[in-house]
Amino acid sequence: MTISFQELASAGKSIVPVIALPSLDCAQPLADTLSSCGFHVLEITLRTDCALEAIKLLSDTRPDLVIGAGTVKNSGQLTQAIAAGAQFVVSPGTDAVMIEQANNQGVALVPGVMTPSEIMIAENHGLDTVKLFPAALAGGTDFISAMSAIFPTIKFFPTGGVSEDNVNQYLSLPNVVCAGGTWLTPKSLMEKGHWDKIHEIAQRC
Repeated sequence: MTISFQELASAGKSIVPVIALPSLDCAQPLADTLSSCGFHVLEITLRTDCALEAIKLLSDTRPDLVIGAGTVKNSGQLTQAIAAGAQFVVSPGTDAVMIEQANNQGVALVPGVMTPSEIMIAENHGLDTVKLFPAALAGGTDFISAMSAIFPTIKFFPTGGVSEDNVNQYLSLPNVVCAGGTWLTPKSLMEKGHWDKIHEIAQRC
């Protein structure tokens, strides 16, 4: 049985840090910094070479955290992410084969959507949450609000164009379960190990 993403997301704050780790050495100190500020659900995107290793490392050493894989674009990456210990998977698009694969393996998958047709695919495969991506270009809060009457059981996880300045506009919508935040973990701060500055950013959220 697949646990729903909404259940996983409830383990942390309503903002999920979306992280492109520059190196494996950053994984544990970053996770510890974010968790000290109440962020217990982290998305490690497969945009860097160390991502799968980081997911495995954090899954093994930080069992109190919910670690997911982002930017998963095909079945092979999905298999690798699950093998690394990802508890949820986020994709930039909607692929029925990937949804069925995740369902069969009992892992929550959040597909990216920009249209009602894609939301229908997700809903018809039994999913309860979709990722509006890129949220700002896809219509943002206006799109999400418009979908509430058509898809009353679907919740949104907007990312892409979500910032510290506008995140509360998204979170105020009843059909938004959480929002993805890339601004929490700037690459330049991670590379320099400025965990105190990342802590300051995270504390504001």
